[in-house]
Amino acid sequence: MNRWFAFALAGVFLSLGGCGGGGGGGGGSGTVTPPTIQNTQPLIVDAGPANYVNILFTSVTVCAPGASTNCQTIDHIQVDTGSTGLRIMGSVLSPALALPQAIDANGNPLYNCVQFVDGYSWGSVRTADVRFADERASSMPIQVIGDTGNPAIPTSCSSSGPPENTVATFGANGILGLGLFQYDCGSACVTSALPGTYYGCPSSGCRPVAVSLAQQLPNPVSLFATDNNGVIIDLPAVPAIGAATVSGTLIFGIGTQANNSLGNATVFKVDPNTGNLRTVFNNQAYDNSYVDAGSTAIFFGTGFYGGCSGAALGLYCPASTQNLSASLRGANGTSGAISFSVANADLLFANNPAFNVFNNLGAPNSDATSFDWGLPFFLGRRVYTALEGRTAGGSTGPFVAF
Repeated sequence: MNRWFAFALAGVFLSLGGCGGGGGGGGGSGTVTPPTIQNTQPLIVDAGPANYVNILFTSVTVCAPGASTNCQTIDHIQVDTGSTGLRIMGSVLSPALALPQAIDANGNPLYNCVQFVDGYSWGSVRTADVRFADERASSMPIQVIGDTGNPAIPTSCSSSGPPENTVATFGANGILGLGLFQYDCGSACVTSALPGTYYGCPSSGCRPVAVSLAQQLPNPVSLFATDNNGVIIDLPAVPAIGAATVSGTLIFGIGTQANNSLGNATVFKVDPNTGNLRTVFNNQAYDNSYVDAGSTAIFFGTGFYGGCSGAALGLYCPASTQNLSASLRGANGTSGAISFSVANADLLFANNPAFNVFNNLGAPNSDATSFDWGLPFFLGRRVYTALEGRTAGGSTGPFVAF
C-alpha cells in the first residue's frame, strides 16, 4: 500500500444539510458563567507504530458505557480533519472493555465500511464512552477495525482499494475524525442504504442498510457538554530539512474559553454539503479543495514535477525546491494567499533518515479538481475547524480559519 496518498474519505464528506446542531433552550434572567475545564491535550508527529512520516497523533481514553473505571487510554491515534468519527484498531483494544455491539433496525449486528482514497477499513460499530482531557462524549458509536469475529467483507466495501485493517497497514492505532460535519454520513445514510458505508450483517451475509443519525459515527466534539463547536490544531513550524518530531496542542472549542478565541484568524466558509473551498494555483481553479490534517502531503496536479523513487515513491521530486504560492477562497468570498514549498523528497529522506516531520512534501492528486492541503499546511499555523450549524467565534460553521 502506498501511504503517500491522501488519508481523506474517498467520497469526501457524505454529510448533507439537515444535520446541523440545534439551538439551546432559554430561561432565567441571570447570566451563568460555565466553569472552565481542561480543553487541551498534546499532539505529536513522530514515527508512530508503523514508522510513517507526517502523521499527527494524540491519545484517546475509551471506557465501557456508563463505567468510570473500566477504561483504556490508547496512544498514537491519528488526528484527521478530513473525516468524522472515532475508529480504533481491534488489536489494540482491551477485550476487558467488552464494548456493546450496535444493532441495526432489523436486529442484525451493525458494521461500518470507511473508504479512503488509498484503501478501506472494515469493522463493527460499538458503543463507548470517550474522554479527551476533561471533555466527555457518552454512549458514542465508534468503529472497531479488524476486530475478531468479523463477517466476510462485502465487495462493495473492499472494491475501493487495499485493506487497512491492521496497525501496520493503517499506520496508526486508530483515527480520530474531527472534521466539519457532525456525522460521518448524515442524512444520506438515513434515507438510503448506501454501499460502502453501513451494513447489517445476519448470518446469511452483510448488506447495506439505512441508519439513523443516532447510529452513525459522530464527531465526538459535537457530543461534549461545552467546547462543542469545533477544534483548533496548533503546531509549530519546522525547518526546511524537517525534524525528528514535533509537539503541538489540540484545543477543543472555538470562542468558548480564553485559550480558543478566533482572534485575528481569517474565516473561510466551506460548501455546507461537501466541505470544499476553492484553490487557485498557476491560474487554474481547483473548486473541490479542502484542508485536511490527515493527509501526509500537499496533493495537487498530476505532473507538475518529476516523481520520486525508493522510499519517497509517489511524492514529487523536483530538481530543486520549488517555492510556490496559491490563493484560497471561501464560500463567503474571503480569500488569502498561501505560500508553500515542494522539495525533493528523495533527498530529504536520504539526508535525514531519522526525521518524521516535513513541511515541504508535495504529491500528485488523482482528482484534477482538488487541492488537498495536508499536514504541511498545518505546521507553523493555528488552524480552526468549525462544525456545521454551530456558532464559533461569531461565525457559523462549517468553516476553516487560520
